[in-house]
Amino acid sequence: MPTISRRNLVKGTAFAGAAMAAAGLVGCSNDAGEDAGQQFSGEPQVVDESKTIDVTDVYESSEEIIEPQFSWDLPVGTIPFHCDGAWAALFMAPESAHSVNTLGVISLASGNWNTLIAGPTQGKSFGFHDVRCGDGVFAWVEMDYASGAWVLIAQEMSNGELLGDAVQLDKGNVDWEPARLTATGSSVIWQKMPTASGSKRAEHSHCLMWSVGDSESTDLFESPGRFATAPRTCEGILTIVPRVKADEGTFYGITALDLKHDSKVLDQMVMPENVRPFEAVYMGSSFAFSVEANYGYGGSLGSMGSFIGREDGPFVSIPREPLACIAGKGSRYFVKVRSSHFVLDTDKETLGYLSAPDKTLEYGDYPASEGTTDRFVTYATVRGDDGLAASVRVRVFAL
Repeated sequence: MPTISRRNLVKGTAFAGAAMAAAGLVGCSNDAGEDAGQQFSGEPQVVDESKTIDVTDVYESSEEIIEPQFSWDLPVGTIPFHCDGAWAALFMAPESAHSVNTLGVISLASGNWNTLIAGPTQGKSFGFHDVRCGDGVFAWVEMDYASGAWVLIAQEMSNGELLGDAVQLDKGNVDWEPARLTATGSSVIWQKMPTASGSKRAEHSHCLMWSVGDSESTDLFESPGRFATAPRTCEGILTIVPRVKADEGTFYGITALDLKHDSKVLDQMVMPENVRPFEAVYMGSSFAFSVEANYGYGGSLGSMGSFIGREDGPFVSIPREPLACIAGKGSRYFVKVRSSHFVLDTDKETLGYLSAPDKTLEYGDYPASEGTTDRFVTYATVRGDDGLAASVRVRVFAL
């Protein structure tokens, strides 16, 4: 397997695995120049209730019934991940006793799905840990859960089929968190950061990108500490949440990078001190983010819930426990709550619901999509007539 290594980021890691293709070593570039390590000094957003709009109190109820464009049933245990484009990656139940899981893709236009990787490539001790795809790339993480070793692998994809050779993008041991990743088009974006309690915990974290055909990865952004959320992409914008203002305390800056223009910082919003976002994505010209705990300080943004807004506010607020990344299009947002989704329209100031399919388990349906999307994808485990889990219902809503 061709290998992509990163200067300074994998020192001290130990990993041994069999090669999948002809070997070739390439390094890591920093096409973003000084921006990869640049920090911005916006003021922390400590706002009071006067700058927050609670949609459950203010918005009018909407009776709109949103019907799926497509609905398909997949085997029990399947989990779809939709980053962008016309395909979603699938983490699937095994097809044989040789592997705990298999990896594949599903077309969001036809519902046709197929297995792409039948079993881990790194040996019997490894299992699949995560998977994502764009229209032109398929990427996955394999992990040895006993030792903590992991490897990130990617391969070109076209029309749901793999092309060429797989490429090893990154690797780590127990001191490094398994790569958090996303995909867009033919590019894979991931975060390399130390585990919170490992021997490398004082190392900086990095967000990197590799595109099909590249000989080396690009270091997009450096964080003097762990990133708060996984990377999210939509409409050519990457959202990450690095540590900022490190000399002043523990601050997280929700940051939008413009992938179409040398990954320059498009927008940034600093959270109140010590308040760690649970999810964050840049949609349109606002951040859609969530906080999963009541901190008891930091103003409104230190309270549990989901928020839509940018620096200086105002912020639309959904005071419910956040469960997933917000998705939607235009002024319409889908926010996962309990067994359904809130559907709010910030222009019309209305609040409705997206009901889960009949016979779903208690948690209802779950979003597979993230951020701005033309296709909002959900999935839910549904019961058969005997009351047992029978299939995973994947639904696609055209936005």
